[in-house]
Amino acid sequence: MITIDGSYLEGGGQIVRTAVSLSAITKKPVKIINIRKNRKNSGLSNQHIACVNAISKICNAKVEGLLKSSETLVFYPGDIISENFEIDIKTAGSISLVIQSLLPIALAIDKNIEITLIGGTNVEFSPPIDYIKNVTLKFLENIGINSEINIIERGFFPEGGGTVKITIKPSKIIPFELIENKSIELKGIIFNQNLDENISKRIRKSASDILLNKGFCPEIKLEKTNGKSTGVGIFLFTNYIGSDCLGKRGIPSEKVGKIASENLIEELDTKMAIDSHLADQIIPFMPFSDIKVGVSKITNHTSTNIYVVEKFFDVKFNIDEYSKDNAKGYVISTKGV
Repeated sequence: MITIDGSYLEGGGQIVRTAVSLSAITKKPVKIINIRKNRKNSGLSNQHIACVNAISKICNAKVEGLLKSSETLVFYPGDIISENFEIDIKTAGSISLVIQSLLPIALAIDKNIEITLIGGTNVEFSPPIDYIKNVTLKFLENIGINSEINIIERGFFPEGGGTVKITIKPSKIIPFELIENKSIELKGIIFNQNLDENISKRIRKSASDILLNKGFCPEIKLEKTNGKSTGVGIFLFTNYIGSDCLGKRGIPSEKVGKIASENLIEELDTKMAIDSHLADQIIPFMPFSDIKVGVSKITNHTSTNIYVVEKFFDVKFNIDEYSKDNAKGYVISTKGV
């Protein structure tokens, strides 16, 4: 049995999500200890439990310690079952983070699986569902992972109630190399549920003004919906780089647009192929083939996922500094097992 220290480096729920996902596709039992040990509310939350439930449904797993606040989890995977199902996180817990744990299952299924997820689509401390759809999945297509996302309804904190359908298709990883971001076509979306549309327009103007001043010509669409929860925010992206900001009471709309656009510019200035958030998301797929990708920076999330992945595979990740012309960042590479 593989034992993983849940307090390692970043010490968050990502360790649980990655570990159970890899356990399912490798059929190696895993024990995770000290789960979120150094966090204010240590142990498993509803969102982590939803992730484990989703993976256990797919691989008919036996699980010990799957309780809220539990700091130890033991996961015994069974055979993969390619069946459709629904997961309700019960809160505004992140749908995006559950999807992150589900995507590697594409390497082990024998037919399409459609999964309906209910929870938060655009919440703090996780990628918006727009990032998963427009950045994560677009990159994964390059290495052979084929999935589709349909956003049925958005869900914001605290009510949640968002609904997303994801179709995961049988896949096989292929070699891929991409170091620098060569072409830039900026797009974006401002999502607004149950709020005055003028808020969206102010956010768009703020973001557009900053990006235009930097020489970019963004195409930012406005989305107005009604739903169970209320919220607003912006998501900007180009190729495999994205940036977002959620509106919050007390923060002017102009600042929401400013934060998202300035963060995007910071990533683009490195000239590297992918942003720092995508880097940790693709780590679980890299042991399966020869992959080499340029990233703006190495975060604790990325280093933590490398730690977990190296526990499951006889593989070593290489991280090298990269500096060429105006591009500056890091290159992550592996040789497939």
